[in-house]
Amino acid sequence: MDHKVRLGPIAIFLTVVAIILSTLSILSVATTNADMVLAERFAAVTKERYALEAKGERFLKTLDEQAQSGRINEAGLLMKKTKKGYSRTIKGDNYWLDMEVAGPDESRSFKITKWEIKKKWKEDDPYENVWKGVD
Repeated sequence: MDHKVRLGPIAIFLTVVAIILSTLSILSVATTNADMVLAERFAAVTKERYALEAKGERFLKTLDEQAQSGRINEAGLLMKKTKKGYSRTIKGDNYWLDMEVAGPDESRSFKITKWEIKKKWKEDDPYENVWKGVD
């Protein structure tokens, strides 16, 4: 018996499979790279925001210690006196922390009335201005 093997359809099928697998692997590498870039950006933002939180907590600790001793050094803590207490802004590289505390009361304790981390809006940043709206 004489059997003939036709390689034409098999070769075309294997070529298509190879192209599909190559395309999927390239897309996988590109997606992984983009995920890594976004993760690094998120890590940098998180690190800066946590650093601001830590500085704010240290400020509150120092303020509380000074209030317990009975002498608050406004200039030393870089804060401003307000009608109800004190305010301070701590600046980072791209963010800043605005905080206000009310008090001290009769027990020499404070109440946090404002604790906001903000970022300056940049109009030219494509990630900050995704939707421009309708004119």
